[in-house]
Amino acid sequence: MVDTTRLEKLLGSAPTPGPKRAGGGAVHQPRSLALSGHRELRRDGARGLSPQRLAQVEAEWDSLQSFTRDPAPNSAMTQFNKQARSPEIAGLFDVLRTQLSQTFADRRLRTLAITAPHNGCGTSFVTAGLLASFARRNEQRVLALDLNVGAPALHRFFELQSPGPMDAMISGAASPHDHLVKITSRVAVGLGAPSDSPDLLSKSISAQELAEMLDELTAELVPQLVICDLPPLLEGDAAMTILPQMGATLLVADSNTTTAADITQCERLLAEKSDFLGVILNQNTSAARSNAKRS
Repeated sequence: MVDTTRLEKLLGSAPTPGPKRAGGGAVHQPRSLALSGHRELRRDGARGLSPQRLAQVEAEWDSLQSFTRDPAPNSAMTQFNKQARSPEIAGLFDVLRTQLSQTFADRRLRTLAITAPHNGCGTSFVTAGLLASFARRNEQRVLALDLNVGAPALHRFFELQSPGPMDAMISGAASPHDHLVKITSRVAVGLGAPSDSPDLLSKSISAQELAEMLDELTAELVPQLVICDLPPLLEGDAAMTILPQMGATLLVADSNTTTAADITQCERLLAEKSDFLGVILNQNTSAARSNAKRS
């Protein structure tokens, strides 16, 4: 069973796809976004909404797809998720939720990256558990995005069907409404699907397109917190492409496989990319790893 046991250092409408290049790739067409390029608005965009603007935001949330479970979920994953919803584990995520909310309010942050040294450390489990905690409270507008496009897993922890690879949403080829699923009236998750060419998909992430997507989501949904499940830091450069757009980062380590050298290397990589909050240590049993290898 995966269990979050220790938190270190933590302070108390769709764009039209562009024309195709001769080689088959889409030519980048800048989106017409009211808030495009204003990263500070991702920090403070939720403050001081007028009644009219708040009504618009609530209408956008109401328009998101409703939560519908996968009609044929993996039975082992269903059992795993049932255990993960135990009061003990839920209570740990509630503490993490409160700590993060306070820290983000103090530092005026909006975007949180959750990454790990390697695949299998538990980033999707931590992201899902944290989002579920916000859903139980249902006070803040919170959005989670599965940005590990090479190995997406958030859909499994919510037992949902994925609409397609997340790169379509990042590039603007697909509307956010195609990927966003409403968990509660104020909490939603952006889902991705596995790809036949995960390595190629990971390399297709564009920093500019990612920034524009975050601006689009901020402008339309005005989330008070965006939690992003990232690729592993030490397996390719996809995470490093995303991190400059993040306000803060949590690192998830596996108690069985992550070494001190891994953590040190990650801390060095994170030093100038975002506000590094600390390390979450997960205890992974063999059963958990077999059921949630990309967690």
